[in-house]
Amino acid sequence: MDKRSIILFFSNAILLQLMLMVNSSNVWIGINLFILGPIFIIAPLYLTANQFFFCTLLTGFWVDAALPTPFGSMTLLLLGIGTLLLMTRRRFRAEKNFHPCLLAQGINLIAALYLFFLSQRHDLNTFFSLLETSFFELVLSQLALLFIAPWFFNFQRSLFVLFETKKEPESLPFL
Repeated sequence: MDKRSIILFFSNAILLQLMLMVNSSNVWIGINLFILGPIFIIAPLYLTANQFFFCTLLTGFWVDAALPTPFGSMTLLLLGIGTLLLMTRRRFRAEKNFHPCLLAQGINLIAALYLFFLSQRHDLNTFFSLLETSFFELVLSQLALLFIAPWFFNFQRSLFVLFETKKEPESLPFL
């Protein structure tokens, strides 16, 4: 058992809880931020396939229990995107922040749109009325992620050092 999978699970849970706390404090202005893009990144880039599956499954169940979406939707999204990253991880420099931050921005956009379309349940009247509010929230989320993603990736790497685990990914990219 790799200790990094447990560390990544708990750090992902911390990011989820921080996002929920920020959203609950912003309820008076009606803005909800979606900043869960970084939870998709480090586990498939650093862990072996078995450990990635274990960590992602636990994280997906935790996120599904916390968000008001159909149960299993985030778990399937985490597993699907994570598997694509796992298969192509030799193309990314995971030990620096540039590639993970770019991946977090793109994946956060995909996940937010996926959850928005899933939560509307094909009701076109409310879909178009909520689209402009959701677009504003998505832009704010992406801007907030510019600052949060590097902090979160450095936080995860510092936890690897703190708990004396392996600090490098399983397979480094070609030079």
